Amino acid sequence: MSGDRGIDPLPGLSSWCEIEVTAVRANLALLRRRLAPGTRLGIVVKSNAYGHGMALCAREFLAAGADWLIVNSASEAACLREAEVRSPLYICARVPAWEAASAAQSGARVVLCSGEDARMLARAGREAGQSVRVHIKLETGTHRQGVSVAEGLELARLVGQLEGISLEGLTTHYADIEDTTDHAFARRQLELLEEGRTAFAENGIDLPMVHSANSAATLLWPATHGALVRVGIAAYGLWPSRETYATALQIGIGAGDRWLPELVPVLSWRARIGQIKEVAAGAYVGYGRTFRATYPMRIGILPVGYFEGYDRRLSNVAHVLVNGVRAPVRGRVCMNMAMVDLTHIPEVEVGSAVTLLGREGEEEVSADQWAAWMGGINYEVVARLHADLPRLLRREDGSLVDGEERG
Repeated sequence: MSGDRGIDPLPGLSSWCEIEVTAVRANLALLRRRLAPGTRLGIVVKSNAYGHGMALCAREFLAAGADWLIVNSASEAACLREAEVRSPLYICARVPAWEAASAAQSGARVVLCSGEDARMLARAGREAGQSVRVHIKLETGTHRQGVSVAEGLELARLVGQLEGISLEGLTTHYADIEDTTDHAFARRQLELLEEGRTAFAENGIDLPMVHSANSAATLLWPATHGALVRVGIAAYGLWPSRETYATALQIGIGAGDRWLPELVPVLSWRARIGQIKEVAAGAYVGYGRTFRATYPMRIGILPVGYFEGYDRRLSNVAHVLVNGVRAPVRGRVCMNMAMVDLTHIPEVEVGSAVTLLGREGEEEVSADQWAAWMGGINYEVVARLHADLPRLLRREDGSLVDGEERG
C-alpha cells in the first residue's frame, strides 16, 4: 500500500488486517504466466488462508483466475461451501472417519492413502449420493502420508471395485525444494512420481491428473507443473524461502530475458495507539524489566500482543511504522499489549494508526523481516495472525471495506 492513500479503516477498530486486491491479482497473473496451457492453477487457502482470511481470499483468488482451491480438512471445505464458494476443492490432508460424510457432501477431492480410507470414503459417497474423487498420494521421500507404487496400484484397483468413489489423480509432495539450492532430491522425487505414472499406465489404470508442484516448484521448475499446481505462500506475495529466491536469480526465470517474478505481499496489519505514557530516564518498561529507558521517553501502548499474533520473540528487537517512521518495540510483548518508542516521532496521539506488518510510504516491515527477528519463517508470521482480527479488503481505488460483507 502506498503511503499517500491513508491507513485509517472503517470506524471503531483498534486493530485490523488489510488484504490488497491489486496484490492478489498481480500475484495470480504472474503465476498464470508460468503455467503451460491446460495446467490448472490451484491456490492453497488452508489454515485461514495462511492467516489472511479464508473465505475472503478464496473469493478474491477465484475472481483473479484461480481454478481450484486447496484446503486441509473437510471442515474447511464445508466452511467454503457455506460461504457459497463453488469452485473445485481439494483436501490435501487425510480425511478421518468423522469428517468423511462432510467431505463427500462438499464435493471436494480427497487425498487417499489407504484401503481403509477408500472404503470409508466410498461409503460416505454412496450415502451422499455422489462419487468422491480421490487422488492417491505416492511416497517419494517426505514420509508422511504416501504409499509405494505397488500399494498405490492395489489402492487404484480397490477404488475401481467400489461404488461411491472414483480415481482422479496421482500426487506427491516435495520434502526439500524450498530449503536448499541443491534440488537433486526434489528431482528424484519427480522421477519417482513419473515412474508411478508409468506403472499405472502399464497396468491399464487411467490417471486424469498427476500433480506435485508447490510454490517453489511452480516458480522454478515447469517440469513439475503437470495437470495442477498447488501454490501456497507465493500467492500471498511471499517467497517460500531465501533459497528459492536465490535459485530464481541463478537460473533466470523466463530464461531469455532472465525475468524474475516480483511477488507483492497481500496482507498488512495495522493497530491504533491506545495510550501514550511518559517514561523517565532510568525507568523500566514491561514485564521482567528487560528494557530500561536511558533518556526521557514517550511510549505508545498498542492493543495487540502474542494472543493476536504479535509474537513474543519480537520483544526489544522489532519495529513498527508510525507516520512512516520506524518505532522500536520496547520491553516484552505482552499477551494483549506491546510498547513502542515514540520519542523521536512528532504528531502522534492516542488513536493514531500504526503499521505492524506492511508498508507506509518508503518504509516497510515485511514478513521476512519478522521471520528474521523471530528466528522463524514467513509462513508462521502470517499464519499465526488471530482469526478474530478483522480482515478488510483494500480495493483498487484504495478504499477499505469489510471483507466478509463483500459480495
